Amino acid sequence: MDTESYQGPERRGYARVVYKPKSRPCLTIGTNHFEVLDINEGGMRFENLDQVALNERLTGSMTLLNGDVVDVDGKIEWQENGEVGVSFEFLIPSVIIEKEQRHIILNE
Repeated sequence: MDTESYQGPERRGYARVVYKPKSRPCLTIGTNHFEVLDINEGGMRFENLDQVALNERLTGSMTLLNGDVVDVDGKIEWQENGEVGVSFEFLIPSVIIEKEQRHIILNE
């Protein structure tokens, strides 16, 4: 799907935390590390510029900017232009997302 030209309604059910290029969480899958571009309670988008081969399902951990480590288990929904979109099997609690948002606001 061409995400750049999509003009339909917002399909996400949760507010996103979008990260600046110089300050991003780290997603670890096995021995591979990826920069997280954005997260929400139901999923995330991360960079895979090296085109590391990934399974349809992924399990790993994400270290947020506030220091929290969140286990992630999800399904890859799309891969395009070095980016990967994942929907989580289990939602990240909103309190964790809110804590991350506060951390970003207070540390800008």
